[in-house]
Amino acid sequence: MENIVDLTLTAEARRSLHRVLDQRGIGFFLKRRRREPARLDPRRIAWVVEAAARRTRRPSRDPDALARTRRVLRRELIRRLAETLVEAGL
Repeated sequence: MENIVDLTLTAEARRSLHRVLDQRGIGFFLKRRRREPARLDPRRIAWVVEAAARRTRRPSRDPDALARTRRVLRRELIRRLAETLVEAGL
């Protein structure tokens, strides 16, 4: 059986991510603790993916679609966080 990847969920999740970033900023996705560097909060990433899945209203035939989309969003957030840190001079 062929492995067909539907990118509809990923595209909708990226649109949702951009909306949340515009409204709340990158700090919304950071989990901060004392004496530790800030880390990405996987619950917030999963929240965006679940919202995008509800918005697509299409059952996915791909069992790994949610996990793949979470990885894509995580990579994008890491890239944006790195850009923000470089701009800040850290």
